Amino acid sequence: MFLKIEEIIRNLLVYLFVIITVPPLSLLAIITRRHFIATFWCEVLLFLLGVKIKVFSKTQLSDKERYIFMVNHQSQLDIPVLEKVLKPYQIRFLAKRSLFNIPFFGWAIKALGYLPVERKDPKDGLKSILACIETFKKGYSLIIFPEGTRSKTGELLPFKLGGFLIPLKTKSKVVPLAIWGTIKILPKGKIWFKTSQKEVKVFIGEPIETSSFTFKEKDKLSLIVREQITEGLELLKTEFKRGGAL
Repeated sequence: MFLKIEEIIRNLLVYLFVIITVPPLSLLAIITRRHFIATFWCEVLLFLLGVKIKVFSKTQLSDKERYIFMVNHQSQLDIPVLEKVLKPYQIRFLAKRSLFNIPFFGWAIKALGYLPVERKDPKDGLKSILACIETFKKGYSLIIFPEGTRSKTGELLPFKLGGFLIPLKTKSKVVPLAIWGTIKILPKGKIWFKTSQKEVKVFIGEPIETSSFTFKEKDKLSLIVREQITEGLELLKTEFKRGGAL
């Protein structure tokens, strides 16, 4: 009973927070173009939900380097989690084009340098890839969801190969990440946060050098990334079981 009351209160607080803050903070983001506004908003959102994040890392990344982060996609909540975990790396997301049409929110993410991606039109897809390359060259890290959409079960979907052209073109390091737990809080297609589950775990894999890969080897790179994300997901699932969260 207490957990249900807590869930209702947290959801009410979150929706009140969104209604009150999105218009003014979006305008501030449009005017200043400062990414910390998005990070701050995401951190407050996670605080209101009571989300606790635990990171398991196989490496020590340098905040002076820029990376291409490849991540499995479970939930819309993945984005706030990644904004917090990857705060030092000047990250920018690829987001579906329709999000950029949302008043205030869409205008803000465009002003902050998030990149629209069109899944259906190959020409627009190529434009997105070229825009990502230019953004990376300007000194930003990129977050790519190679599945292309959220998984309803949390298990890995087949990868789209287009995003792998970006690290191959820029010869940048690819860092595989795995997220587990967000799907329990906000599954695909839902708008109600299940706050009885508050733990989210993130696995950061070892950076993959791409300088020796050719464009024809994007399949090979995809398999290596998939292996590390799969390894990370298995580790995170095991950690959840140990903690009694699943």
